[in-house]
Amino acid sequence: MGFRTLREVRAYQAAREFKREIYRLLASSARAQNDFEFRSQLRRAARSCVSNIAEGFGRHLAGEFIYFLRISRGSLHEALEWIDDGVDSGYFDAASCRRARELGDKAGRLTTSLIKSLKPFVRPSRPTTKAKKADPAKPPQGPLPARTKDS
Repeated sequence: MGFRTLREVRAYQAAREFKREIYRLLASSARAQNDFEFRSQLRRAARSCVSNIAEGFGRHLAGEFIYFLRISRGSLHEALEWIDDGVDSGYFDAASCRRARELGDKAGRLTTSLIKSLKPFVRPSRPTTKAKKADPAKPPQGPLPARTKDS
């Protein structure tokens, strides 16, 4: 995989850099600072990018790491959406957000690459019971939906 510690994980490094840029962006806007809900949501999303990579790394299983990397990627997209909302709300201008978007894109690419590189290390799950195949000639079993006056 190419790393032994969390700090060596390039996706983690990029996510931290993105988070720091979000903090800088928020500090540069008095209007964003005064909107507690907006500020809180953007910070939480940026923090979640980093913390989910860290949590997944600490699980020591490729499948669980991938699970948390996917959550991290979702949080990254949420943070990018909050940046757009900040532009729409007049808290930031688009030019001041360029670096944050670039860092977010970089973190997203590295996270996706890491997910792909971990997939060969995921153990296939064992089925606990064999699922019965449905017979297309038989109707499904179970209660019928309740009828209404209109049906």
